[in-house]
Amino acid sequence: MDRIALTDANLRLQFDGAGDFCARALQVGGNAAFFYFLDGLTSGDAIGSLVLRPLREDLPPGPPERLLEAILHGAVYHATVRRCEDLTGAVKLLLNGFCLLLFPGVGAAAFEVKSGETRGPAEPQVESTTRGPKDALTETMRTNTGLLRRHLRTQTLCLYETVVGSQSRTNVCLLWLRDRTDPSLVARMRRRLDTLQTDSLLTPAAVEEGLTGPRHTVFPLLQATERTDKLATGLLAGRIALLVDGLPMAYLAPVDLGHLLCSAEDLDTDPASATLIRLLRCAALLLSLALPALYVAMAAFHQEMIPIKLLAAIIQSKQEVPFPTVLEILGLLLAFELIQEAGVALPKMVSQPVSIIGGLVVGTAAVEARLISPAALIVVAAAGICGFVLPGKSLADAVRLWRLGLTVLASLAGLYGLSLGLLALIVHLAGLESFGRAYLSPFSALQAGSMIRHRIKEDA
Repeated sequence: MDRIALTDANLRLQFDGAGDFCARALQVGGNAAFFYFLDGLTSGDAIGSLVLRPLREDLPPGPPERLLEAILHGAVYHATVRRCEDLTGAVKLLLNGFCLLLFPGVGAAAFEVKSGETRGPAEPQVESTTRGPKDALTETMRTNTGLLRRHLRTQTLCLYETVVGSQSRTNVCLLWLRDRTDPSLVARMRRRLDTLQTDSLLTPAAVEEGLTGPRHTVFPLLQATERTDKLATGLLAGRIALLVDGLPMAYLAPVDLGHLLCSAEDLDTDPASATLIRLLRCAALLLSLALPALYVAMAAFHQEMIPIKLLAAIIQSKQEVPFPTVLEILGLLLAFELIQEAGVALPKMVSQPVSIIGGLVVGTAAVEARLISPAALIVVAAAGICGFVLPGKSLADAVRLWRLGLTVLASLAGLYGLSLGLLALIVHLAGLESFGRAYLSPFSALQAGSMIRHRIKEDA
């Protein structure tokens, strides 16, 4: 398309069938000209007051070549004006909120008149904290870079902007700190962006798959965040970030298990308390992952490992339950997943009552009806609560899937199946890396105080 001449007919052909494409003929300085913009992406007030009025009132008559040079050098008092000489550049600017003034056979000038109808910064919905900043990222990339500049007022902040997606033409921005980030990491990410072949980049899944390649794991290889302070902290730690226009989040890389276990609340807490909370999250991760499988293995295959009083209580509670322990746990896990999905799909005003009804009323009724045992309900509920402790939804979703798989293995071979499943999980995690960083960091080289040093490095 860059070899096609920039003419009125060619430009109209590019937007053939687009109802929001507006074109009109003008007389500018005694010369015929054409004016174009996309309704909805541009502001009518800005076009009228900052572009059309100066063109009609302030430009003296003259040849179109001289008029175009005068416009580009300040005759039209507009902050952003660019020369446009080819069809590719004209289409790109129109799709990014510019209006275009074309002098046939001479050239064109583009003025930035983006619409101001965007969502302003609001309080974080997913990573909310009791302390700390309350400005979350929005769907507008330029608003997000401005929010980040308020946290990092340094000239070493670098921004590399490009367009990805043959159909969506999505603007993306790569960010890093020049004096803290490894240049090879930046070059690697830029190379992936420049060689990315995709039709669109509209969803978080498309971003992760496009940047990390074909997914052979359910664990996240990029860390998503909606908080500007967490984004700034990641950049200060030497990581790179990616902003995608249209998505109210940023992606940090590289990522490891230590980063995924870090909550936004940790940044507002002293190191000792934050380290203790992280250790509790590690314990919650293990319990959420293995507790149902461990209960199935011990109750169905290794009853001798259960204390006598506890075993007697379990046997008494299961006397009138018609289903084996394996079906109890698997059924409760599937019911728990259904309740979670229902809470996500339904509106907020409805999801909370549904969760209460599903968790309390149905669960209590099932126990009283002797369909499930109280011990099985407690085990699944404890595993679910521990899963809610995990900071990121992507990590929690991966744990939920592996929890179900470990429970199936434990139902087939008891503790031997559970051990094999955990070993396979460790081998799988040890083989993962995110942009050259081991996924099990900082646990892969765990030393005394490494969890504290890991947090201090992030806060540096």
